[in-house]
Amino acid sequence: MPASPARRVILGGLLRGRELEGEAMVTLDADSLSLDTARGRISLALAQLEGIRVPGDVLELYLVTGDVIQLERAHDLNALATEIASNVCAIPEMTRSLRALGAGSLAAGEEHDRFFGPLLEARLLAERAPNLVALRAAFDAAALRSSVEHVLEEIAQERYPNAAGERRALRAELTDNAHELFARIAELERAEQALGACDDSERFVRWREWRSVLRTVFRSADESWIVIHPVLTDERRAVRSFWRRMFSRKKSQKRRASAKSKSKAGKAK
Repeated sequence: MPASPARRVILGGLLRGRELEGEAMVTLDADSLSLDTARGRISLALAQLEGIRVPGDVLELYLVTGDVIQLERAHDLNALATEIASNVCAIPEMTRSLRALGAGSLAAGEEHDRFFGPLLEARLLAERAPNLVALRAAFDAAALRSSVEHVLEEIAQERYPNAAGERRALRAELTDNAHELFARIAELERAEQALGACDDSERFVRWREWRSVLRTVFRSADESWIVIHPVLTDERRAVRSFWRRMFSRKKSQKRRASAKSKSKAGKAK
C-alpha cells in the first residue's frame, strides 16, 4: 500500500533511553512508521509495536523495547491510530499454501466445498470488514466450530438418511478425523478471549498471537480434509431401495440394447 500523507506532530516520550522532543513529520506505510525530525529520521518497524493508545490529545506507541513514544498536536490522532492499527493487524493470505483446498482430486466434489465453506465465508467477511472488531468477529471460534460440526452432520445425514446406525458411525469417524481442526479452533477461542481482555498497550501482541493461531486453523482444516477424503468413498452411502435398483437396472439394459442396435445398423451399412 502507498505511504500515508505526512502529518506534523510534536514528539514526546523515550526511545532507547533518549528523550524525544520537538516537531516531526510522521508517515506510515505497510511495514513501518517514520518520524522525520530536525536530528534525522527515526524508522520504526510496525513489528516493534506492542500496542497503541489515544488517551485524550496524545497518541502513545508502546514498543517491544519497553519505550513509549508520544505523538501530540497531530491532525485527527484517532484516524492516525486507526491507520497504524489496520496496518499492524492486517490478515495475510491464509489459503495459498493449502494442498487440499484447490488442487487435484482432493478438491473435487460438493462435500469438499461445504467442508471448507465456513472458513472461506469467514475470510470473505473479514475482507469486507469495516474495522478490526468486525474482522476478528468474522473468525469467531464458536461460530466456526458450530458450522464445521453442522457440515459433518449434514454429510453423514445425506449419505445415510434412513440408517441411523451407519449415520452415527460415519459422523463419529468424520469428527475423529477432524479432531486436530477442532483442537486448533479451541486454541483460537482462547486466543480471542485473551485479545478481548488485554490492555491497549499490549493489544498488538495478543492480536499477533490470535492471527498465528488462525493460520494453524486453516492448515488443520487442510490436513483434516486430506484424512477425511478417503473416508467419503462411494461405498460409504446407503444402499438404494429395491425399486430404485430395479429401475436403474432397466435403464442400463435399455442403454445397452440401444447401443447394440446402433452397432448392428452401422455394420449393415
